[in-house]
Amino acid sequence: MQGNEALKTIKAALEKELHIDPIKNPIHLKMEGDAILMEGILEKISHKKKALLVAMGISGTSGVIDRLRVKPATEMGDKEIKNHIYDAFLEEPTIRDITIEVDVNNGIVDLEGTVPSLSHKRLAGVLAWWVPGSADVINSLEVNPPEEDSDDEITEAVVLAFEKDKLVNHSNIKVTTKNYVVTLNGIVHSEPAKNAAEDDAWYVWGVNEVVSRLMVMK
Repeated sequence: MQGNEALKTIKAALEKELHIDPIKNPIHLKMEGDAILMEGILEKISHKKKALLVAMGISGTSGVIDRLRVKPATEMGDKEIKNHIYDAFLEEPTIRDITIEVDVNNGIVDLEGTVPSLSHKRLAGVLAWWVPGSADVINSLEVNPPEEDSDDEITEAVVLAFEKDKLVNHSNIKVTTKNYVVTLNGIVHSEPAKNAAEDDAWYVWGVNEVVSRLMVMK
């Protein structure tokens, strides 16, 4: 697919499939060599991840350069974001004693260092996303010794995120994962709780899609 044709296809899909308003949340697209560059600020983490997947599905390109950000819940300076992330790490017993370097630039968080498991890597990423000022989290943590990833690892990480999220009553939610697609079934007691559960699943590193069948019953 030629460059201009690829960009038109992506734009159409973003509006039709993801219902991303091109006026309210414009995504700027351009070709950089054979790669597609995506830039913009979106309302939800799901919009960012799905937009990237749409672009990755276009044939004839070498990849996607991700400069999409999520609109922060609260405006914070980089130093404040970093401090909040370090505080969250210190409050988490399984991460407290691990050296993780946090770099923040214009709300974009980069996590560097070595952790003992995929579970630690994923939990650190979720905790960083939970800081209200974070606009994006680049999880560059290395796992040593290396672990083989699996759907069960993803499921465990999502369940752990739910257990730690005070907005989510995880006892009524069943999580399953197949080919890195997470499906949520169950009952939540409010729309904010539903949104929080869906966002938490998307925040987990390695998740390619979240299918939510959660029902709100007040």
